Amino acid sequence: MKLLQKIGAVAGIALAVTLAGCGGKAPSAQTGSGQALAEYQLVKEGVLTVGTAAEYEPFEYVDNGEYKGFDLDLIKLVAEKLDLKVQIENVDFDTIVPGVASGAKYDVGIAAITVTPDRKKQIDFTDTYYMDDQAIVTMKDNAEITADNYTEKINTPSMKIAVQSGSTAEAFAKENFPNAELVPFKNATDCFSALQAAQVGSLVTNRSVAAQMVASTFDNEQVIKQVSTGEDYAIAVGKGNAKLKEDINRVLNELEQDGSIDALMERYNIK
Repeated sequence: MKLLQKIGAVAGIALAVTLAGCGGKAPSAQTGSGQALAEYQLVKEGVLTVGTAAEYEPFEYVDNGEYKGFDLDLIKLVAEKLDLKVQIENVDFDTIVPGVASGAKYDVGIAAITVTPDRKKQIDFTDTYYMDDQAIVTMKDNAEITADNYTEKINTPSMKIAVQSGSTAEAFAKENFPNAELVPFKNATDCFSALQAAQVGSLVTNRSVAAQMVASTFDNEQVIKQVSTGEDYAIAVGKGNAKLKEDINRVLNELEQDGSIDALMERYNIK
C-alpha cells in the first residue's frame, strides 16, 4: 500500500510538471514578446505593420530605396522598444485610416496624420507627437499672389489649387477658398510637380512639408503664406487595440523625456 502511494505521488508530480509545461498558461500570441504583446491585435505575429504615404518629406519619404523621415524613424524607435519588427506599407494617404480601422491591413498609421473628429470616428489616436500648420505655395515668378492679397487672388473660379487627397490641406482649401477649383493628388510630391508644370496656380499643404520642398527639390517655388491651424499629429491605432495604444503612448513619453524626439526633429530640420 505504501509502495502504491509512492507511485501515485510520483505520477502526480510528473503530471503536474507536464501540465505546467504545456498548459498552465496560454502561450503568448507574439513570439518572445511576453504577456503585454499577447494583448496586441497584430496583422502579423511579432510585426508592427505600418501604413504610411512616403511622399511627404521630411516626415516620410524614400531615398535610394530606403524609407526615411521623422515619422518613420519615430515608429522604428517605438517598435524597437515594444520588441516588435517593423513592416512599412507605402500606400495612398487616404487609404491609411480605413486600413487601420479594418484591423486587417495595418496595425498603425503614421504619415503626418492630423487628429480630426471624423478620423476619430474610425480609429483611435495616440498622444500628439507634433503640431503643424498650413501653408500656401506658388511659383516664385508669380508676383500677382502675395501674403497680403492671397485670399482674394486664390478664391476665384479660375484658380486651380493642388491638394493631397484626404488631407487636412484639402479640407482647409475647401473651407477657405470655396470658389476655387481643387485638384486632388495622391501625394504631396505630385502637388508640387503639378504647380511646376503649370497644371495648377497654387497649392496648399502642411507648413513643414512646404518649407522642406521649396528648400530642396522645388526651389523655384515659394511659400507665400503660413496659416496657423495648430494641427496635432498622432499615430493612428485600431479601436480594438487599446493595449497597443497604451504602450505606444508610454514609449512616446519615454522618447520625449530622453530627448530622442528632439534629436529626430533636429535631424530632419523640423521646427
